[in-house]
Amino acid sequence: VDVDANSFTSEELKKALAKMKESEKAERKVSFLFLKKCTVRKKFRPIEQLKEEFEKLNMKIETDYEIMVKLISKFNSSASTLDEKVAALYDLEYYVHQV
Repeated sequence: VDVDANSFTSEELKKALAKMKESEKAERKVSFLFLKKCTVRKKFRPIEQLKEEFEKLNMKIETDYEIMVKLISKFNSSASTLDEKVAALYDLEYYVHQV
């Protein structure tokens, strides 16, 4: 839009109004997403903070990934008995089923 002109055509005004509406929609969307993210952050705490708090209580919290890695290493270990390997496979089946 030519801002220096004394008068604008109707097409120029329509284009300028459309751009204003688009930018307003984009701003609303960004602010909505920001508010949503803030709301989620207020409801939930980060996993690192939870781990620290549980460590203070002498409780160790493991993620599913960490548990699966331990089960796989138990299964692959030559020191594990057949019963331990079978149990590891059953437990792995449970975790894989969730994924």
